[in-house]
Amino acid sequence: MSAKAISPRPKPPKQQSLIKLALAVIAAVIIFNIPHSLLPVFTESLSQATPPPEIQNLLAGKGRIVTVGDSITEAGKYPGGYVWLLQRYLNALYPDSKIEVVNAGISGNKASDMQARFQKDAIDKQPDLITINAGVNDVWHAFFDFQKLQFHPQGNLAAGVSLAEYIDKITKMVQAAKTAGIRVALLSPTPIREILDGPENRRLQEYVVAMREIAKQNQCLFIDLNAPFREVISTYQKHAGKTLNLLAADGVHPNPSGYRIIAFTILRGLGVPAQDIENLQVKNSN
Repeated sequence: MSAKAISPRPKPPKQQSLIKLALAVIAAVIIFNIPHSLLPVFTESLSQATPPPEIQNLLAGKGRIVTVGDSITEAGKYPGGYVWLLQRYLNALYPDSKIEVVNAGISGNKASDMQARFQKDAIDKQPDLITINAGVNDVWHAFFDFQKLQFHPQGNLAAGVSLAEYIDKITKMVQAAKTAGIRVALLSPTPIREILDGPENRRLQEYVVAMREIAKQNQCLFIDLNAPFREVISTYQKHAGKTLNLLAADGVHPNPSGYRIIAFTILRGLGVPAQDIENLQVKNSN
């Protein structure tokens, strides 16, 4: 260092303390104003409670869940979708267990389509648990002609699946899984458009009731997705009218809010305590 160079003077201790305090305040302000989606994945420590009986077998080692369904399930693989959320919620809740969630949803599928591919797409994957979500297309396609883009209020189009056939196909899938020693969770269909008293949803209730009865007769799990959707939609419409879809952009395929209800309801149906999952946050990215 040359003779003319001047060494910087150290800041007085009091000034250093003030700087540190100011930086701490700024950091706190930034953290509390970051959107939740950008925060670390978990907002609080996880429960150490014993895993619920319905999924204890999944947690003993490497477990696998296969989700059978239609476009609601197929699109559920993307960030924010219910299959995507299930994988991340289970990773968070049970980090020591290697649970794999396999998406077996195919757009446009009805119960008849799912039953036709059930062996290959579900049983042959050798899962510990299969979830089946069917019914939306079975009813919707009876009311709407997708080629002519015409609505048929009588719901008599041949493209739909009758209640009798629906019961037969769902029952066959459940019994095939039971024969293979695989647990099943039946997931009731979510509403068709958000006109809850419309003809599609009036008929859809018959399919929900039928699915519940199949689960009862075959001693498998029934998780009602339809009820929480109806509850949320009806409450919203009471205060905001019926002209805006709340949980599905097109009235059928869930948006992130709808998918979050599905994922939360499935976990609760599997026996995961609400307090373990109600404050979990996940990033909408891979």
